[in-house]
Amino acid sequence: MRTPFLLLTLLALLAGCDPLGNGIEGDRPRNDCGPHGPGQGGTPGRQDPPAVPARPDTSILFSAVRYPDDYDWQRDTAYGSVPFELLLFRDFEPVLTLASGPDACFVPDPDRHHLLSGHLYTERMADGMTRVGRDGQELFRFNGREYLVGLLEDGDDLYTLSRPARGRGWSYRKNGEILLNRTDGAPYGDLSDPSYGPTGALYRDDGQICFCYIAGAAPNWSFCLARDGMETRMDNVLPSAGVLDMKLRGGRAYILKNTFLKNVMSEGRIWPEGSGYAVTGRFSDGTGGYFSGYLDAGSWTTQHRICGEEAVLYRSAAGTFAVHAGKDGIVRWYGPEGGGQADLPCLFPTPACAVFPDGRPLIALSPRDSRRRPFILDGSRLREVDVHVCISSLAVEINLPN
Repeated sequence: MRTPFLLLTLLALLAGCDPLGNGIEGDRPRNDCGPHGPGQGGTPGRQDPPAVPARPDTSILFSAVRYPDDYDWQRDTAYGSVPFELLLFRDFEPVLTLASGPDACFVPDPDRHHLLSGHLYTERMADGMTRVGRDGQELFRFNGREYLVGLLEDGDDLYTLSRPARGRGWSYRKNGEILLNRTDGAPYGDLSDPSYGPTGALYRDDGQICFCYIAGAAPNWSFCLARDGMETRMDNVLPSAGVLDMKLRGGRAYILKNTFLKNVMSEGRIWPEGSGYAVTGRFSDGTGGYFSGYLDAGSWTTQHRICGEEAVLYRSAAGTFAVHAGKDGIVRWYGPEGGGQADLPCLFPTPACAVFPDGRPLIALSPRDSRRRPFILDGSRLREVDVHVCISSLAVEINLPN
């Protein structure tokens, strides 16, 4: 049966499956967690035990690669032959240290380190296989050299979506066993795209595990979606459509075209928000140039400029932010009104090295001057990490009261 289709030049809504209920059990908003903190008073004649110190509202987690102090890891001329350690920090204290070795399930590459639910997930391609690990322990391996683009936990099970290191196609697996795969096309999203969150191209919608993908070959592309292992082809989308992004939300598919409501875009992302959505991307300025900016939900005629550079865009309740890592070795970040911190001579390894909770910039950077320690820009503070490391990923964990 064909899925109903309503085109919104071309941010489209496609009617999907019926909702499955309230989603993941226990996934409740903060104000649904019951009473907070100890009650008032106490039992007469009995001394109440001292209150347990409360954890901070948020914890900063980051992974880092430590090399020998005399090794210039920025040039990395001896890649693969120099021993290293992979570390996990929580609030600037190391909580996990893993030594490299031939049987390790991790490599030093920053884009192979993923923080999810307080764990450090890693991937390594070796001996014609791909190994997936958590906190240094291998979970499973499978034949072929593939990159993870989606990672989703479900109790004791781990779902992955991956792409081959060379060529096209993708594979959707549960605990390393293939559920779906294709040898053509590609999924939308990956684990370093801020608009997809920490789980990347895999996510839940109405309790179902979902992802979207493009299939076939140009110019006869097909646009498809998968829900809990069931695939649907959207025949109403023109094969030649320049689709920049595609996401499922509330049982519907949102599709962003490169000419969304006369906004000419070279790239773009959809950010579902409440009952609507926002759009970020590179917009044409009408003179042959482009700028990085956004369109707020429901305000599609007003383009908001963040910066002229090609930048990674982030959205939070406090607005839209951008991080630009230039070829000149300078990192700059921009706030909703264009303000921010400029001219940081540092390395910005991946988009996963920045978050903007409540509008506060948290950006992990490694100075190009190797005599200086790496640091995290935390608001207006520079918080150094007192070890010889390259920070590879960053996350903020919200600590809910009991």
